Amino acid sequence: MNRPLTIMMTLIVLTQTLAIVSAQEATPGDIVDEASATGSHDSLVSALNHVALTETLRGDGPFTVFAPTDQAFADAGINLDDYDTDEENETLSDILLHHVIIGAAVEAADVTDGMTAEAGNGDTLTFTVVEGTVSIGDSTVTTADVNASNGIIHVVDKVIIPPTDQTTDEPVDEVPADETPVDPCDVTIGIDDSGYAYDQESVTIDVGETVCWKWTEADMPHNVAEIESIGDSTRVEGGVYSGAAAATVDFSYTFSDNTTFYYACEPHIAMGMVGEVIVGTGIDASDTTSDSKESEATPGFAAVVSIAALFGAAALLSKRD
Repeated sequence: MNRPLTIMMTLIVLTQTLAIVSAQEATPGDIVDEASATGSHDSLVSALNHVALTETLRGDGPFTVFAPTDQAFADAGINLDDYDTDEENETLSDILLHHVIIGAAVEAADVTDGMTAEAGNGDTLTFTVVEGTVSIGDSTVTTADVNASNGIIHVVDKVIIPPTDQTTDEPVDEVPADETPVDPCDVTIGIDDSGYAYDQESVTIDVGETVCWKWTEADMPHNVAEIESIGDSTRVEGGVYSGAAAATVDFSYTFSDNTTFYYACEPHIAMGMVGEVIVGTGIDASDTTSDSKESEATPGFAAVVSIAALFGAAALLSKRD
């Protein structure tokens, strides 16, 4: 074989070899392969193996995976030695699937502020985009769009904890088991056995106390509507009102002034379904002041009679003269 032909054959073989190597380098591995190759996702891969999710993420996909770094796992306090029981492993699996979108390879450029997506565990992921940076809760995408043969990976700086697994250091307001919850109602009024009257037609309370009107699945719908006085048939516009009549009502009102409050059931007002709440003295202080001023400014009946008598006496004396 002559020299030129040998050189040509060698060049052809080298070219084909380089093309094969280049093609191999250009073809990414699957999600697990790409995560394993980074050197900073060993904790993620180990966790996937621990709960048998590796084969899932080697499947056809497509998948979008938000991959926490080893440091993110350490910051979250996730230690695989703590996950031994089936229940504990289910919790870990739930956390890992909360980082996966199944059925779509979502690139960072396609994520918009406020966008949501269903995670692999069934929870909802909500995205925030600020000046091109994508976040999911407290977790931020630090490296986007790492391609894999069956999806795409976005590196995140924190583990995204599912809502049901989040904890808080703030105390929860709970009623101790040996304490009964405080009833906000000082007086509770319901419907009597006839179904056409309140079970308390008149109650007396102190200023600042609360009256509750409550009934459940009554035979007929009822309500509470303020009226000017007993006997009125029209609701006070803008007055105390429980709303449209209903078979179930839970309505309350706190009285802050001395007054007598009259109310009725609109559907049964013609049948005399009325009531009153006497608050404190039962008399509005402003009304008392108004009445007092009026009586000071206007002569009373006795004064008028006295004046008339004086005029009469004067007339009688003039006749005698």
